[in-house]
Amino acid sequence: MENILLFFGGKSYEHDISIVTASQIFNKTKIDNIKLVPIYISKQNKFYAYVASNFELKHFASGFSVFKNKNFKEIVFVSGENNTLFTKTAFGLKEYLKSKVAIIACHGGDGENGKLVTFLENFNIYSQAGKSDSLAISMDKFLFKQVMKGLKVPVVRGFKLTTAEYKNRVKKIDFNLNVMGFPVVIKPNNGGSSIGLFVAKSKEEFYELAKAAFEFDDEILIEKFISNAREFNVAVVGNKDSFEISFIDEPVKVEDVLSFADKYLSSDGKGKMFGEKNSMVSQKRKSCVDLDASVQNEIKHYASLIFEKLNFSGVVRIDFLFNEKEEKLFVCEVNAIPGSLAYYFFSKNQILLNDFVLKLIDIAKSKEGENNKFNEDFMTSVLN
Repeated sequence: MENILLFFGGKSYEHDISIVTASQIFNKTKIDNIKLVPIYISKQNKFYAYVASNFELKHFASGFSVFKNKNFKEIVFVSGENNTLFTKTAFGLKEYLKSKVAIIACHGGDGENGKLVTFLENFNIYSQAGKSDSLAISMDKFLFKQVMKGLKVPVVRGFKLTTAEYKNRVKKIDFNLNVMGFPVVIKPNNGGSSIGLFVAKSKEEFYELAKAAFEFDDEILIEKFISNAREFNVAVVGNKDSFEISFIDEPVKVEDVLSFADKYLSSDGKGKMFGEKNSMVSQKRKSCVDLDASVQNEIKHYASLIFEKLNFSGVVRIDFLFNEKEEKLFVCEVNAIPGSLAYYFFSKNQILLNDFVLKLIDIAKSKEGENNKFNEDFMTSVLN
């Protein structure tokens, strides 16, 4: 039986969404000779083996504590002990298991910004997720925008603002706002799931809402609001050698912009998120059969270009905005570890969840050889 680590949780605003993703994967995946081993990362960034016989969301309910909880055992990584996880006991550390392969189902925070990938690779544990620099670029919305400009991929006009610049009311704020005009979209520069996202319709409203956005990040991104824009999502799964692009999806939004509630809450607003009846998806969606073929081809072209040039792997979701009036397409952002691992996008292609998870495992395994390439013949020897 091969152990495959399944990491979820973490210090992130999307912590709970990550738990639901892991629950869906664990409970619905049954593969011969494969054992998924859930590793929970708390909001304090501590690692725990989740050892309950059944993965139940109630074990993670608000206010729960992993201390003195029989469903959790604290995990420790020891320097020099590759592929090995240890648990804490009253008598010291005890080897828990060995594994070279992991699936990362963390959304946001260190789980999605590349830090967890780097940490695990220090212990020769490889995951499906892209390289750490790819993840870091995708998490930093302003940096991602600059990289897209370098690739000549169209993005919405915007600028970044730091806490210090906001407090000092630097001149660039009013200058950029006057050039862009209102309304503008305000969002945390490093975040996801539309948490902390606001639309300001005047300069007075901007300064008020920007203050609120800084509660979620010390950097915020301000973008030109595109009226009556349609949003489209597409997913890509694979690696640089071979990848597959999904169908194009159009999420339904209630407000001017797609909100956290639109993405993850049920229509009654009671927070069902990924309900069982929806098979990992609760967000209302519709197919975009009315979208011109040339625009669909453009979306898939940019999705392919971004996946290849930023050297992503595993599964990513890429979000687009389309201004129908001006017939202009813009790339919004990349979700490097999307909710439910974007399985919804491929289930309609008759890909079974078991096969989808196996594909992610194979991608993770392929990275071991890549990262072990090191020619000792070229090492410096100035100390000899």
